[in-house]
Amino acid sequence: MSVTTEARSTVRTLLRWAPTFAAFPVGGLAAHLLVGPVMTVGAAAVGGLVTGAAIGLAQWWALRPTGPSAARWVPASALGLAAALALATAVAGPPATAGALLVQGAACGFGLGAAQAGVLFGRLGTRALLWPVLLACAWALGWAVTAAVGVRIEDGWTVFGSTGALVVTALTAVLPLALRRAASRGR
Repeated sequence: MSVTTEARSTVRTLLRWAPTFAAFPVGGLAAHLLVGPVMTVGAAAVGGLVTGAAIGLAQWWALRPTGPSAARWVPASALGLAAALALATAVAGPPATAGALLVQGAACGFGLGAAQAGVLFGRLGTRALLWPVLLACAWALGWAVTAAVGVRIEDGWTVFGSTGALVVTALTAVLPLALRRAASRGR
């Protein structure tokens, strides 16, 4: 593949991934409308399920050329976020401070990433184990950015807003690139 063709392919891959940021506020709003603020373990589980499904569906669409099937990616995303958000809420309650929100973000990013890594393992091998760590860091940063622009923590959202989502989407753009690279090498 020539340098120009490779560069075009990289740009196309990144452009496909870019709109996935919208799934965060859309999924968060859908969950908020369905269960209200995340103040209980039940609300966290259902809200995480809805938000995780929205994120998983958008990511699956972006990963379609080289990524996993929707039948595996979307449920893993939904269940991973639901379990992580419910566990974080059960252990620590709803976040009352910005610091607690960062911890919850890291826990949710790790839980979602671990569930998705199980799906990615067949395509990326042991490199898939880096995904939960990257998501934990990215999600904590996503909440930090969202809190910094003034989103009210006490409103009990399942996920950060569009500003945090833009940051997370940029940081996680390595995934579609890694999947494209693995597909072109035959893993």
